[in-house]
Amino acid sequence: MISLDRPLVVTDTETTGLNSRSNRIIEIAATRLVDGEESISFSQLVDPGEQISYRITRLTGITNAMVYGCPTAAEVIPAYGEFLADSVLVAHNLSFDRGFINAERDRIGMQPIDNQGLCTVRLARRLLPGLRSKSLANLARFFRIPDHGRHRALRDVEITVEVLHRLIKIANEQHGVTELDELISMQSRTYARINPFAKHIVHIRADVLPSVPDTPGVYRMLDGRKKVLYVGKAKALAKRVRSYFNAIEAHPPRIRQLVASIRDIEWTETPTELEALLLESREIRTYDPPFNRAQKRTTPRPYIRIDNQNPYPRVTSHIFPRQDGSLYFGPFRSRGQARSVVELIQRYFLVATCDDREFRHGKRCMRADIGRCSAPCEGQVSEEEYRAEIERICRFIGGDVSDVLQKLKKEMSIAAESLAFEDAVRLRDLYALIDDLVSRHGRVAPEIMRDDAILIYTPHDEDSLTLISIRHGCFLASTGITDVNDRSRILNFVNAAFQETDILPDPRSDADQIRVLMHWLYAHRDTLIRHEFGADTDKEKFADLIVSQISQLSLSTSGHFN
Repeated sequence: MISLDRPLVVTDTETTGLNSRSNRIIEIAATRLVDGEESISFSQLVDPGEQISYRITRLTGITNAMVYGCPTAAEVIPAYGEFLADSVLVAHNLSFDRGFINAERDRIGMQPIDNQGLCTVRLARRLLPGLRSKSLANLARFFRIPDHGRHRALRDVEITVEVLHRLIKIANEQHGVTELDELISMQSRTYARINPFAKHIVHIRADVLPSVPDTPGVYRMLDGRKKVLYVGKAKALAKRVRSYFNAIEAHPPRIRQLVASIRDIEWTETPTELEALLLESREIRTYDPPFNRAQKRTTPRPYIRIDNQNPYPRVTSHIFPRQDGSLYFGPFRSRGQARSVVELIQRYFLVATCDDREFRHGKRCMRADIGRCSAPCEGQVSEEEYRAEIERICRFIGGDVSDVLQKLKKEMSIAAESLAFEDAVRLRDLYALIDDLVSRHGRVAPEIMRDDAILIYTPHDEDSLTLISIRHGCFLASTGITDVNDRSRILNFVNAAFQETDILPDPRSDADQIRVLMHWLYAHRDTLIRHEFGADTDKEKFADLIVSQISQLSLSTSGHFN
């Protein structure tokens, strides 16, 4: 930090106008800073000996009645002079306040004050050149300092003290200023003589930024010990990374703090923006960067399981999907969310909830008595009929939710009319949950481990398209296609997606990757063409289908992808 080896007296005056020769001081306040800490304050209303205009009263809140009977400048100004002593005089627009103080001193036959001065306006102009206005109000907003009570002298002094501390920090961190005299001389330097950037920023701008490619990828901001401070992704790395080092003073405080700590930048190029998004998610969890707020916690994500190997499958929620022939849908955000969806399924679909031991007893349960189970334990429903109900459940999870939402709305109205408000609130929450999931993702949850597909992404504003392959519900690969006639590249990509793999998603590491992927796919659903494949799909015909589809897209856009 800067060594403040002399006391500073931060001062503000309120006056009857702007001209020190014809107008008078009506309030003066000051705070003495010793070693940068506030020690004592001075504040006094002053009888100006003239009327305070309505305009000034409206601005400051100071009325003629408030100053009536107060000490005059002849009494207050000498007392202020004793308070100031030989300290450095600090003010926001120092020439204004010094001018009024000296004018009052001249009226009572005193010599003008000639203390060293530090003007926070002049300092801000040199330290924050990109900030449009250097008014006290705008600096308070910029530094997020509460500015209520402004235009009273003591409150303006308090705000000026806060602004001064922030400017001192910038001068030290970004310009290497360590002494008070350096700070005082900085306010008088020409703008050309002030390097607006610290040494590390100059180094990054000169030696690092020119090397950053303008391609999709992930960037890592490092400190002097090579610790990762921040991980981000970009569609165009060069443009995104440069943005941190342009108009630094206009960034939010947290970004300015990050920029002040950066000493180097690393990056990893990716074939597509989607891969950058997924890599960013993984690296945030790997490095746990202090400046990343989102995606830092690894939370077990639950799934809905339909035990398809059972003649009469049950629907339950599970944390860890297994390769057991069951259908798994998810991941969900929380266990409570997954349990709520299971509750809905068991409420509106005729499925058994008993375990194998209870099922073997063949004893009818209460759910069957109230019409919520088809009682397969008593043989009242065939396997085919029960399977049809499971198919309805799968369609519901896949996004066919209108029937369930109608039933929820009807039951909610009945509960409210019968004054069963707790039931009505619960039904309302279930309705909101399903509506939100479908609105965000186009379905309640995706099926994992059986979701194999090639997707063609055709963004409207780019001269290329992207091929994306998904295996077992997880992202496998992507590639950008700029030449639709590059048949071999397209075929190689499709063939790679068909390579046999028994690797299933790891629920601990892949759940969030699946969520990120599904969110991206839904967000770009209008520009995605999906082609699913399975174990019995003819690879050659499927590859020809993809090539043909891409060729048709090129023709329909008049060679847009050429």
